[in-house]
Amino acid sequence: MSEYINKVMEHYDSNPKKEWDRLQKRFPAEKYITLKMMDRYIRPGDRILDIGGGPGHYSIAYARRGHDVTLLDLSSGNVRLAKRKASQYKTRIDAQQGNALDLSRFPDESFDIVFLMGPLYHLTEEEDRLQAIREAKRVLKKGGYLFCSFILMFGGVIYAMRELPVLLFGEKEQVHFETAARVESKSFCSFTWTYMTTVKDAKAHFDHFTDLETVSVFGQEGILAPYTHNMSAQSRKVREAWYDYAVRYCDREEYLTHSEHLAVISRKI
Repeated sequence: MSEYINKVMEHYDSNPKKEWDRLQKRFPAEKYITLKMMDRYIRPGDRILDIGGGPGHYSIAYARRGHDVTLLDLSSGNVRLAKRKASQYKTRIDAQQGNALDLSRFPDESFDIVFLMGPLYHLTEEEDRLQAIREAKRVLKKGGYLFCSFILMFGGVIYAMRELPVLLFGEKEQVHFETAARVESKSFCSFTWTYMTTVKDAKAHFDHFTDLETVSVFGQEGILAPYTHNMSAQSRKVREAWYDYAVRYCDREEYLTHSEHLAVISRKI
């Protein structure tokens, strides 16, 4: 295993609860909007593989709806937490430790739905990202849907504006700000080893696969990423009304860079 992948594993092993709290408490709009978009394609009874599923937010959500769900994650800490959370929610998932680059434990075309919503923004080499997509596609049935996530380069600018505006003056951060201003993608060490992309470069990954048809591209926070703290101060009724409103914008090309995370939904043909 390469050094950078070890570093990613160590990052998530160090505090699995932080990743659970990220979607549960700090950024619930991302989960809400993503589930709304997934629900357009996932059918009752679909068998799901959640590659890089972390502590299990999406796995548990669909297991609770009666789906047969397998979670695979690089971090053994995430896997243990996913099992505990599934038990707390009185459901069951098959949670395993493993690497998105090697899914040889799973037969060809054995899942109706595959999530790849984590590994692609930690695989710093393009060939590794293509290999992860290749493996996810291999285990996906024809007619099934693949959900892939990326971190947008401009998402780092949104984060700085929202969380710590003084970062604009940071010497180390200048590479990031300048790369975003040039509308380029880049791999570097951020919170851990990370690949951040433009919308164009994210889409281009799927040009390598003639048997994947892109059916939707959407921002996982919709238009709400810059306004997370304001939203969290609102009542649940107000928050969810805004979440539903943001769903209406999330797949419009002109608003994609309002999000920190970008999802590409593909159908295997």
